Amino acid sequence: MNQGGITMNKGLKRAGLGLVGTAVASAAYVFLSPKPASRLVKTSFTGGKEVAIKGFDEVVQKTSVRKDIDYYSAYENGTFDLIRYEGDKHVVPTIFWVHGGSFVGGDKADVFKYATSIASNGYNVVSINYALAPDVTYPVPLQQIEEAYTYITDNNDRFRLDLDRVFFAGDSNGAQLVAQFIGIQLNDGYAPSAEVNQVVPQDSILGAVLLSGPYDLKRTILESSKAVNRFLFKRIGWAYFGTYNWENLPIVNEASPLVNIPATFVPTFITDGNTGSFETQAKEFATILSGRTDVTSVFYNRDEYELGNSYHFEMNQPAASSTYRRLITFLRETTK
Repeated sequence: MNQGGITMNKGLKRAGLGLVGTAVASAAYVFLSPKPASRLVKTSFTGGKEVAIKGFDEVVQKTSVRKDIDYYSAYENGTFDLIRYEGDKHVVPTIFWVHGGSFVGGDKADVFKYATSIASNGYNVVSINYALAPDVTYPVPLQQIEEAYTYITDNNDRFRLDLDRVFFAGDSNGAQLVAQFIGIQLNDGYAPSAEVNQVVPQDSILGAVLLSGPYDLKRTILESSKAVNRFLFKRIGWAYFGTYNWENLPIVNEASPLVNIPATFVPTFITDGNTGSFETQAKEFATILSGRTDVTSVFYNRDEYELGNSYHFEMNQPAASSTYRRLITFLRETTK
């Protein structure tokens, strides 16, 4: 009887030690790898936050879509959707859209309704997917924007897009990618470590649309008031730049338009929410750009609306509807 009890106690101890070991290993993995936090953030973006504009069925009737067109990237997720305007205009400008998701998540499907609504106003929209961190690191997503654009130019007999009048647009980290990509296209020697070529004719870029993006990546940690956000931003940067102590790497400054300020830029529409986002950076960037080009900036006081990072996609809300109207006005006036 005692021997059986001793054996059982030893077994329980071994099981307990095994559970403790597993718990310690799991905790260590959270701190010693960016992957657990990246998966958590990626999951939070699943499905997106879009709410369709009122009358979306009518919007759809003015457009057509071809999904998941392969642009033969050297990396994963190398596809785009082409949302084409099917109204009474035969030749319309082209918008290249880069989705957000904190570099580790998101998908072109998350902006489909918003991009379709914009297209219905007389634009063709190329909505680009790209590989996500930590499976790839900087500067792969930038290089994939170049790949997608080049594939379309090389095959434009199939797509019949107006590439003499283009916009580049992005939301969240997609806005950062777009700002950096345009900086490269317009300024010789800008962000050389990105190894992105100047493939877009400078006079063809009509404007930029920057929605809720971070423009100084190091400050995303420093300006966050919540410890959990600082923890996540630290690991998102680790995932994207490939090293734990990423904040002071030269490539981080290179990827931050508020630090690596582009000398030349294009007319810009810029907005951000006022709660838990990057509004301070957006306002600073808008001020800097206004000394170089025309800027349409849209910001709201918190006593009027409390707006998060992706507020512009929630088209059932007054602020999102107002921003959308101003965005369409910007596109029309800039196209003239």
